Amino acid sequence: MPLSRKPLKGMRELFPGEKRVEDYIVGQLSKAGSAYGFEAYEAPVLEPLDLFLAKSGRELAKDQSYNFTDKGGRNLIMRPELTPSTARMVAAAGELIFPVKWMSFPLCYRYENPQRGRAREFLQFNLDILGADGLEAELEIFLVLQRIMDGFSAVPGQYAIRYSSRKLASGVLLKYGFTPLEMQNAFAVIDKKDRMPLEKWEKWLQEEIADSSKAEALLKFASCGTLNSSWLSKLMADDPAYSELLKFSNMLDRAGVDSASFEAGVVRGLDYYTGIVFEVLDTGGENRRSICGGGRYDNLVGMFSNQNVSGVGFGLGILTLKLFLQTYGLIPDDLALSHPADIFLAVCTDEQREFALNLAESLRDADISVEMDLSRKNLSKQFKIADRKAIRYVVAIGPDEVDSGNVTIRDMNTGESVEVDIPHIRDALSMMEN
Repeated sequence: MPLSRKPLKGMRELFPGEKRVEDYIVGQLSKAGSAYGFEAYEAPVLEPLDLFLAKSGRELAKDQSYNFTDKGGRNLIMRPELTPSTARMVAAAGELIFPVKWMSFPLCYRYENPQRGRAREFLQFNLDILGADGLEAELEIFLVLQRIMDGFSAVPGQYAIRYSSRKLASGVLLKYGFTPLEMQNAFAVIDKKDRMPLEKWEKWLQEEIADSSKAEALLKFASCGTLNSSWLSKLMADDPAYSELLKFSNMLDRAGVDSASFEAGVVRGLDYYTGIVFEVLDTGGENRRSICGGGRYDNLVGMFSNQNVSGVGFGLGILTLKLFLQTYGLIPDDLALSHPADIFLAVCTDEQREFALNLAESLRDADISVEMDLSRKNLSKQFKIADRKAIRYVVAIGPDEVDSGNVTIRDMNTGESVEVDIPHIRDALSMMEN
């Protein structure tokens, strides 16, 4: 019986055209981070399970992850996210220049049911600032997010940045008598609000929060979409978390981050968040899911040392961003069909092969990407190969080209042909492209 041709369920498999699209997205994200001075780094795929149990929460670390005992008897996890590893690295690095501004593109793993926009093996974009206590760090993160979306030509209405505060949510729930254990459950309920039909979510809320007055308070808070709500401002008027959000809202307005708005129902599902939290949502209707999520986490580095280092950052799913971009036609049409080779060298017979090989190397030395025929098919079939691969320019090498030192460059898109001597191939390509 032949082996299966399918990958394991939920695992990444990208053919060249798909990989070109992903590389384009990664390049745009990296460009946005670099514009603010973020440095690239990498962390281990395997980590001790305890690291994620301590701060990501048991549901993610145990139930939704790939975790196992290795041959040395250690309980390990294939990272389901990156932030705990980042905190560990900062604590272990010794002397760093704060604030630390790092970004990374980790492969992460979660053992869950694959569906549209969600896989078991997935690429993320993580960006974090550590060691900056003020709201300027959150503001810079939001500016990066807006620059990312602007770079893809996305406009408000297609997406929204929504933010709230874990401290504010805790303060509201405390005023309504929620215990710490009830609070943890309440956060889990709020976090699923946008992932379920509203009627179904409200019914589930009543089941999870048995006390009707607490359930009503939770519903009221989760549905609050403005900091100017008379109910919220009266309840939390003297609360520092509420004042912080008002200040942050003004900072966003002055900085021109017009895609951001307050939404109390944003609490994020990870246990380590301590302050302002946020999401980037596809608001157009088709995907209706979070593209990115993050927030402030002020206690992670202290798990590994006596350092009190604040942090704020986000994780952005490349797959969900790709679906968003495809929905709104924001990926260049010809990207998947493009090819890395600038020229295809078609070789007439074996007698010209050495000449063609030397020509290909000299062109590569001049930063011209060349794919040379390896098939030994006839010229007509070689031209068809180049056309199917979407290599725009083809040069045929036969006896006349070897004798004269002149070649004909054919543009497969337009059918135009230009004869040029070999030293001027680069100049001819530039003219044909313009």
